[in-house]
Amino acid sequence: MLESGLVEDGMRRGLAIARRGPSTTPNPQVGCVLLDREGRIVAEGWHRGAGTPHAEVDALARLSADWRARAGELTAVVTLEPCNHTGRTGPCAAALVDAGVGAVAYALSDPGDASSGGAETLRAAGVEVRGGVLADEARELLGPWLAAQLGAAQAAA
Repeated sequence: MLESGLVEDGMRRGLAIARRGPSTTPNPQVGCVLLDREGRIVAEGWHRGAGTPHAEVDALARLSADWRARAGELTAVVTLEPCNHTGRTGPCAAALVDAGVGAVAYALSDPGDASSGGAETLRAAGVEVRGGVLADEARELLGPWLAAQLGAAQAAA
């Protein structure tokens, strides 16, 4: 995994591009940047709304053929733990594993009952994982979505 300063720089960029996504949908605003070993961004993506590719899949789709062949050298930096379920789109954790990404850093754990667990899936596949990167900044962006998610979970309990 990259050193903390480079991962934090990547997360700041991820948070910035996440804001491009709609803030009034049932889905969170999520950004993803793929960093090389020197911390340079080689691809980035964000979630554009319900039913569209999630940020991780969007970023992976933007990789050059050369980087696809060398994905093990990359660190994916994501504003929310990669999802672990299939809905209108497939699980992002599986997409990162299938692409061969070497490491994943994320800000906040996914609170969803069905969608959480991506970090465990990644670790089980041998991907290095680190959570909690710039969590306070991500919580500020995702606050309304998190409140809705946690409120729904508490109401169902």
